Amino acid sequence: MTIGERIRERRSELGMGQGQLAVKVNHLAGLASGGLTRNEISRYERGLRKPHDWLPFIARALGVSISWLTGAPAPAPLALTDALTQLEQDLGMMIDRRTFLTDSGGLALSVIPSGNRSLKAVPPEAVRYFRRQLDGLWRADAAQSPRQLIPTAAAQFQIVAHLAANSQGDLRRRLWQTAAAFTGLVTWLYQDAGQLDHASTWGTRTLELAHRAHDKQLVAHALANRAMVEMDIGDGPTTVEMASAALADERQLCAKVKVQALQQAAHGHALVGDRRTCDRLLDRAGQLIDRIDDDHPWGNATRTPLYLEIQRATCYSRMQLGAEAVRLWDQVMPSAEWRNSGVFAARQAAALADSRRPDEAAVALEAAVHVAEEVESARLRGELTTAWKRLAPWHHAPQGQAVHALFDGIGLRTAR
Repeated sequence: MTIGERIRERRSELGMGQGQLAVKVNHLAGLASGGLTRNEISRYERGLRKPHDWLPFIARALGVSISWLTGAPAPAPLALTDALTQLEQDLGMMIDRRTFLTDSGGLALSVIPSGNRSLKAVPPEAVRYFRRQLDGLWRADAAQSPRQLIPTAAAQFQIVAHLAANSQGDLRRRLWQTAAAFTGLVTWLYQDAGQLDHASTWGTRTLELAHRAHDKQLVAHALANRAMVEMDIGDGPTTVEMASAALADERQLCAKVKVQALQQAAHGHALVGDRRTCDRLLDRAGQLIDRIDDDHPWGNATRTPLYLEIQRATCYSRMQLGAEAVRLWDQVMPSAEWRNSGVFAARQAAALADSRRPDEAAVALEAAVHVAEEVESARLRGELTTAWKRLAPWHHAPQGQAVHALFDGIGLRTAR
């Protein structure tokens, strides 16, 4: 079922008209006038448009979870033995458990198997199989807590690394590339979970595998990912250095990797307050977006609508540019997928506070908190904390008191 079909089904169960739903949603969003209309809900139900940033409020109005409304996959963590069994069933191959555990037992300590044990020939379709698994995990990331997905992603990595170590030729290289794609995902999941030390460890592993696969594109991608971790730490100079390293052989890089590295470099310059260089780097990346046409199993965020506008809005928020950041967030928010809408709404709230618009900042933070109730994300909670700091002049005003109550509801401490 589509989101629209689920909205219509649940609304009918409650005996609620489209106009009644619109009124309830607007009330939950704190809007006395304007806002969501009956006609817009009709468009959602007919599949003509998607709710995007209205999704948390619609879910609350209908008394359902956002996960149910979106129909997002909710996989339980997949144990390593279950992943092995699934692989054997799907590909019709057998893996000796004793050999596998001996080879992969040290992977948690970043040891890659040497491949010195015999294994029945790995079928070439294994690459396609694991890339499907990877795609599924990235889709699940749109709805699930990172801590739920880490065990599954790590288990898949262990298996593909074992198969790569026991393969030869081009198949071996492509399996190492796929293994690196899994470590890149795990790096992101740990980053989103706020465990930046683990994210750094897995990022280093991605870089090692990229070299092992002799893939210059993947090496540069791994360096850009390392820059992203440093960006979350707030280390602007190191972010710039890692992104610049990714661009060292820029002429040999595909458009996707160049865009990744350029926008990470822009974030680094934003962290040190260099707007001119930040804008110049994002402008360069903008000239490359339409040239992204590869099928690499990593870095698909560049295909997100308004991708560079999101990056620029984030940079402007970091530099506390106020009204300029608000204008960009107003452009970005209608296209935001619901999970990202929480992070974006928190950044938008910070920009609104910088523009001395506390009422609107409080409304944006309410939307962000509703996403935080559904998805466990340290990244989102960090953005909420940043927005709260920007609201410092209004901490004891009604707007600040309302936000404080919202934060208490999700167990987020706020110094006042």
